[in-house]
Amino acid sequence: MVTIVRAAWPKFTVLMLGLLMAGSALAQVAARVDRDRLVEGETLTLVLQTNDTRQSLEADFSALEGDFMVLDQRSETQMSIVNGQQSAVMRKMVTLEPLRSGELLIPSLKVGDQQTNPIRVTVDAAPEPAPGEAEPVFIEVALNPDSGPYYVHAQVGLVVRLFYQQSLTEAAISQPEPENAAVRLLDEVPFQADRGGQRYRVLERRYAVFPERSGEMVIPPLVLSGRLVDRSSTRLWSPSSRGRRVRVESEPMTLDILPRPPEFSGADWQPARSYRLGESLSTDGAVRVGEPVTRTITIDAVGLEENMIAEPQWAEVANARIYPDQPQGISRDDGEWVLGHKEFRYAVVPEAEGELVLPELTVAWWDTVANQERISILPARTVEVLPSLVAEATAPQAPVSADLPGQAPGGAQVVIGGYWRWLTALFAALWLATLAWALSRNGPRGRPQAVQPESGETEIVSAFSKACKSGDAAAARQAFRQWLRRFAPVPNDVRDSLIDFARFCGDEKLARTVRELDAAGFSRSPGDAWSGKALLESWNAWVGSASKRSRQGSAPLTDLYAPGNRIKAGA
Repeated sequence: MVTIVRAAWPKFTVLMLGLLMAGSALAQVAARVDRDRLVEGETLTLVLQTNDTRQSLEADFSALEGDFMVLDQRSETQMSIVNGQQSAVMRKMVTLEPLRSGELLIPSLKVGDQQTNPIRVTVDAAPEPAPGEAEPVFIEVALNPDSGPYYVHAQVGLVVRLFYQQSLTEAAISQPEPENAAVRLLDEVPFQADRGGQRYRVLERRYAVFPERSGEMVIPPLVLSGRLVDRSSTRLWSPSSRGRRVRVESEPMTLDILPRPPEFSGADWQPARSYRLGESLSTDGAVRVGEPVTRTITIDAVGLEENMIAEPQWAEVANARIYPDQPQGISRDDGEWVLGHKEFRYAVVPEAEGELVLPELTVAWWDTVANQERISILPARTVEVLPSLVAEATAPQAPVSADLPGQAPGGAQVVIGGYWRWLTALFAALWLATLAWALSRNGPRGRPQAVQPESGETEIVSAFSKACKSGDAAAARQAFRQWLRRFAPVPNDVRDSLIDFARFCGDEKLARTVRELDAAGFSRSPGDAWSGKALLESWNAWVGSASKRSRQGSAPLTDLYAPGNRIKAGA
């Protein structure tokens, strides 16, 4: 047995060494490229491959820095079974882009515990177009208007056109970013055009640029980067390659931005291509003292955003109170110019009968097309104001001519007996006693009781509700003011004025009904034509909404600086 073991030992050793060498060969990681000659701007694919499923293909590519840029990595595994034997091939494909031309080396890379073989590639310089040959990709930049003068805050139209002949992928173009200017993209239009006898695809972008300072404004070069994909026309089918990278720049542009001209006489600088004033009134007929008239001023400007439109200045209005509402505006565009629209609403409450004269409004603006100042005018409006219904209700009545007891036909006084005077006095005393007893039990009927200063919120809200239901504007106003001063969830600077509350509440319906109450609430007559139903409904809804926000943990309305109550950008 010893002899047999000694004879078999060398064969066994040779067999084990062969298996170890085969295993080492299987575990080796091979490296290759899909092509070893290319043009600057093109890409190549580095393939790392192994037959050992236990081998990791994670590699350190830091050695490629300086000569190559790693654009993409992806992995795949290919399984096969031959004669019952299963085998696998694992690959990692790495997309590389040379950063310069010349002879470049992909060095040996450390992949797991293996080292790959180095690979040399040749990168030729990108071909220059022949004299007179059109560029495959270029950028045109134009201004609208194409010549000045250009003024601070006035829109300058910037038109960027990208021309390309072949299919363009991975394209990205930088945005215009001049200093001290706001830029807004208006439109993007694709079309085709001819340049130098060549047909191009064109992508046109239109921007609105608003200079924020006078002086020199530089529009830096716009940079386009992408890949031109060239498909062979000699094949029925050809897969798309990544193509050659291209990078082009536009020429920088310098504009001289002028300040506000010294001859401009307006209080607010508003440069625009056109500017239109309009107005509307809430009534075409007469109103009564205390009834509000709403005057709505609309302004439409071409070349101005809505936040650049200034509020017209009013002259003094005699015998009237003016309550301005929060301005509303919007900015749109027609693909070329910004269109600013803004509305200003004013509730004008007359305090005396006669004529209410809404004053003429004048606005100075700068015409950037004609390069001169212009004045837009709204003529004065006159509204007839009738006496208040309160005054008519309290006016002394004319005596009625009738035959009364103690008066003879024709108005002659008749002397009546003394006992009639005693009976009349007795009946009057009994009537007054009965009225006093009824009031002490039930209070006066037909009109809510006045709210006492020490009343709680429940009593005040109850009185307010009864006054709204009965149409008593004076009582409703009194109760509402007490609730507003003592219990309303509003800031302190809103508590003293119904109009301030109307501006603050954020509910258009509630604000309108509160302003109507403020105008009608000076009446002391329960017969005034005022209905509190809409006010009560909108007030209940607003209070319920405020209570719901409080239960859900949102910031209280009184804390205007809480994060939950801050107005977010763009809201």
